[in-house]
Amino acid sequence: MAESIYILGDEDRKKFARLIAAAWDDPELRGRYETEPRTVLAQYGIVYPSGVPTPPLPARPEGEFDIAELESAAGYAVASASTTGTAACIGCVLTGSDPTLPQGTT
Repeated sequence: MAESIYILGDEDRKKFARLIAAAWDDPELRGRYETEPRTVLAQYGIVYPSGVPTPPLPARPEGEFDIAELESAAGYAVASASTTGTAACIGCVLTGSDPTLPQGTT
């Protein structure tokens, strides 16, 4: 039987991007997310349905970035050439889709 999936809305994708950025800087937060993801999601204002697997936190990419780049990736905004690889990777994780395709397709 296939697992259920849940697609975060625009605001929740931004909140999740903030969570990712915080977890990249705070190993304790990352550890808490691994053991109690729904609690951490709720602390960031994200209500995630029970019975649906929570999204994994992606590994921190190499190089420099800022929260605006993560939010752009989460909102399907076009990233600059210097952040395209990072934004595309994070966009896939946050949305469960290919950010290079038109919105609404996978």
